[in-house]
Amino acid sequence: MDEDGDKVFKAMPCPFLGGDNLCSIYDVRPKACREFPHTDRKKIHQINHLTIKNTLTCPAAYLFVEKLRDRVVTSPSKSCTKILGWKYLRSVRL
Repeated sequence: MDEDGDKVFKAMPCPFLGGDNLCSIYDVRPKACREFPHTDRKKIHQINHLTIKNTLTCPAAYLFVEKLRDRVVTSPSKSCTKILGWKYLRSVRL
């Protein structure tokens, strides 16, 4: 269970992933699945570790972090650096 009391899988691939690579319980999937890859949170800096971990399995999370890192490096603004944290983002090697 996560901090919200939601059940989460600890292994990949998901046991509900069908042979066609689609979710077999899509209409009733858990909150964590509905919100994945969690890049639309207002306080995404609170889950830096999860966002970076998701880049290993999720192309959308990878692109999100890459674009954010590029934006911070080329034109650091307060909003960008606050999202993931300047020092943390610079240390990430994808």
